[in-house]
Amino acid sequence: MSIFTQNVNPITGITVWEERDPNYDYYQEIARAAFADMLHDHERNHKYYLALKAAIDKKHEAGEQAHVLDIGTGTGLLSMMAAKCGADIITACETFRPMAECAKKIIEKNKLEKQIQLIYKRSTKIVINGFSPLLTDADDLPRKANILVTEVFDTELIGEGALSTFKHALDFLLEDDPVVVPSCGTIWVQIVDSPTVRNWNRVNPVNSVTSGETLIEVPEVAQSCSGASAVHDIQLSQLPQDSFTPLTDPIPIFKFDWTGSSSLDYNEHVVLPIKTLTEGTAHAVFMWWHLDMDMDSKIQLSCAPVWAHPDVQKEIKDGKPYKELADKIPWRDHWMQAVYYFPNDLNVTPSEEVLLVASHDEYSFWYSLEKKKKGIENFKRPMCECCIHLAFSRTRIGQLNDVSRNDKYLKAISKKVTPDTVCLVISDSSLLGLSIAKMGIKKLYILESNPLSQKTVKLFIEKNGLTEIVSVIESADDLPPPSEITLIFAEPFHVTSILPWDNFYHWYLASKYPASIPRIPQRAVMKAVAMEFKDLHKIRAPLGICEGFDLTIFDELVQSSSLRADSPVEAQPLWEYPGRALSNVFTLADVNFCSKAEEHAKIESSCQVPIVVDGSCNGIAIWVDWHLDDEICVSSGPVEEIVPGSRVSWDWYSRQGVHLLSNITQVSNKNVVVSAFAFNAREGLFEFSFNVK
Repeated sequence: MSIFTQNVNPITGITVWEERDPNYDYYQEIARAAFADMLHDHERNHKYYLALKAAIDKKHEAGEQAHVLDIGTGTGLLSMMAAKCGADIITACETFRPMAECAKKIIEKNKLEKQIQLIYKRSTKIVINGFSPLLTDADDLPRKANILVTEVFDTELIGEGALSTFKHALDFLLEDDPVVVPSCGTIWVQIVDSPTVRNWNRVNPVNSVTSGETLIEVPEVAQSCSGASAVHDIQLSQLPQDSFTPLTDPIPIFKFDWTGSSSLDYNEHVVLPIKTLTEGTAHAVFMWWHLDMDMDSKIQLSCAPVWAHPDVQKEIKDGKPYKELADKIPWRDHWMQAVYYFPNDLNVTPSEEVLLVASHDEYSFWYSLEKKKKGIENFKRPMCECCIHLAFSRTRIGQLNDVSRNDKYLKAISKKVTPDTVCLVISDSSLLGLSIAKMGIKKLYILESNPLSQKTVKLFIEKNGLTEIVSVIESADDLPPPSEITLIFAEPFHVTSILPWDNFYHWYLASKYPASIPRIPQRAVMKAVAMEFKDLHKIRAPLGICEGFDLTIFDELVQSSSLRADSPVEAQPLWEYPGRALSNVFTLADVNFCSKAEEHAKIESSCQVPIVVDGSCNGIAIWVDWHLDDEICVSSGPVEEIVPGSRVSWDWYSRQGVHLLSNITQVSNKNVVVSAFAFNAREGLFEFSFNVK
């Protein structure tokens, strides 16, 4: 029996009822729990194993039994490692029941069920025998453990509740003087000058291509806004070496002792006097962390970006480029690095001492850089006051600041506008759309149906004195009549869009108007290329045998759930994920926006694309080229021509579509990619199929 869910199609804007498997939510939850990329992390696995062995040996050498408590066991990998290392008692807990049931089967398949007790609970709900009316002998610990192993870390280290997890375990579940794996974690920060990175956080004015004059000024509230409080997780090693200037060396700012030797505080506030290495403008803090895996700090795991990673320091000193060395350090999508933006840009010099202010609560961090001590004791978490950071992703803010992209749009617009132009803008908070109002036109209508986007664009309208010439339309039902409009413009961008082609939404609204009305863009071409990703495929790749243990049950669970719940194409910022092209670029569809969407029953294509260079084909990258007119094109894909066999350079300010192949294939020029594509334009539905033969 099926169930029906109500969803809004982002392309058509129409609410539809979709037939789903009755266990859709269950499958989606399991698919979202996929953490195969973490289990592909051999360094992580190996160092956990070494630290566990050291912990168990330490207890045995002291004449004690080794009783291991594994919190958040997931697949059961760490518990099975503990068994391999000779632990006497192993208790594993996992609160996510589908994963706990999977772990049970994995443990049984590896014939370790007699050595590992599995508790289907959150660790904070576990009680020691005799201390709870809810106790059942089969569920809880008979006595306290003397070794704790857990991996409850995220990009911010503490974002998954690590502080409360360790604190509760130390207070209630562990003996005095336990061995804890890992034993401590250290937060490292580095202050940088980087207009490139700043572009993801602070909106810049829009300037004219020809005269250079400012077309759209930024409201004061946006210029001084602290920005979003949420961390910006990013693969810092993929930033070009010339895109930032370090103003300090890496600085250890917080240390968390997981062993209980010193207190674990949920709230800390640090003020650190520093002098910068060079003159510059402090825009942001780069952050990462490292773990001391064992009690003696001999086994260490670092999440540092390439220039600060301990494994490549000799090569860094020898002057080797970051891009070359990035391939030598472990890749992690589960533990990236992070960027935190200062509430205000601060000019610094080596001769002047400044104060780095750092704070954290139970789950997150925030930072500021000040020249005076006054008021810093009341430094609070940054909160967005301008609405821009609430309305838009950081990718979109970066897109707003992309001068090259903006110039192309402004050139195309300038060809169309006259003093009699009445323009309809169909994009969310389009500063380029507002720029048209500064080009001497008669009237501009801008559709803003999203409340946050609407609030944002009204700020810009008021700041730039455009209240008389610009009318904000709050619903697609209230669009002006066709007789009034002489130009239709879209960037295109909509806050509901995830994949590049979700932005076709403007086409459906523009289809209410005669095809004779000029429009920008005129058409969209969907393109694709066969790829060999260096690491990205690991987020979906099966594990098989992992560190000597059979985890195929986990593979089967996640992959079967993903087939039921996931789209075959997902959005990824591919500039963060190195990969080289194995084929030439091929076209999936060419969509003419001057036609009406309802006139197209289905747009289909099929082809066999030859593989040009040898490699491992593990994915297909898909993007959209927006043809503004017959001469100007803006791509959401590559920023340079794709050359088979070479690394692809992707647009920083767009997410591309990626189809990751379930079967990774070694290919040569004897192979082809068989592509089948269908776009039901009337219903706004896409179908993709890619196979390697």
